[in-house]
Amino acid sequence: MNDNSKFKLGLFIIFAAVIFFAALFILGTMDRFKEKAYISTLVSESVQGLSVGSSVKYQGVPIGSVREIMIYPGDNVIRIDMEINISKFKIQQPGHAPVTITVEEFNNNINRVVENGLRCRMELEGITGSKYIELQPDKDAAPSTFDVTEFGLEYPYVPSQPSLISDLRGSVTTILAKLESIDYKGISDRTNAVLDSINERVNSPKFDETIDNVNTMVNEARRSIENLEKLTGPELHEKIDDITKNVDAAVTAVESLTKSVEEEIKSIEFAQISENLRSFLSTAIRTGKTLDETLLNVNNGVDALIELILYIDSDPTALIQGKKKPKSDVGQAEEKR
Repeated sequence: MNDNSKFKLGLFIIFAAVIFFAALFILGTMDRFKEKAYISTLVSESVQGLSVGSSVKYQGVPIGSVREIMIYPGDNVIRIDMEINISKFKIQQPGHAPVTITVEEFNNNINRVVENGLRCRMELEGITGSKYIELQPDKDAAPSTFDVTEFGLEYPYVPSQPSLISDLRGSVTTILAKLESIDYKGISDRTNAVLDSINERVNSPKFDETIDNVNTMVNEARRSIENLEKLTGPELHEKIDDITKNVDAAVTAVESLTKSVEEEIKSIEFAQISENLRSFLSTAIRTGKTLDETLLNVNNGVDALIELILYIDSDPTALIQGKKKPKSDVGQAEEKR
């Protein structure tokens, strides 16, 4: 290879290296120019495995990284500041394409989301021992145990929950404390005392007497069952069957009679009966009026008959001569003279 070829090869390698590092620089600076939001949390457990640059995820989706970790020794509290890439969060408006939220919108809504149960928690990143921050909503989340005003936080606060390791450690500690509080010696002594008491009672003569009494009660019960089986023999079953059949027959007869009565009632023409009754009442009313007129005529006839009898009684000759005409006043005066 001549010197000219070596020069071209060296120039190509240098040019490629410059392009590679320039691309890395550009990619790094592009990420810095993206809009960021910041949040903080407080924990009182070990953050072993968590460091600046560790991932921050929202339900498993990477959304940022840990920006800074600070210690408050007097309160035994560790503060974790996180950098959030808000380009991961979208707002869906009806009839429009999803729109990326702004930093202002993120900061305005973060407190409302926290009130609805948003919490952060440290989780293990695989089996390497490193950790990341997981953000996840939890409707049953407990309120924060820290007085946030004492720490002068610069960014919106998201309460934390104990990590899985912390929960396990706390549970194991609680279980061990409860196990230590158990009085094993006392339990052993009481168990031995109970066993000794049982052994003493089993070996006593009264125990054998109790067993005999139980056997006697069992035999009596067996004899009672045999007597009951005799009482409930075939004859009693036949009588019960006869009674059942008679009852069934009576029920059938009552049902048949009920159906017959229902059919008779249905066959009655109530409309015709009502019309006949109305005609009868009308005729009875007319008959009553005629009877009243007849009675009035009879009454008049009786009055005339009474008058005739009285007249005949006063003048018997009236039957032959007829009723005399009444005299005038002049004639009556002459008769008197």
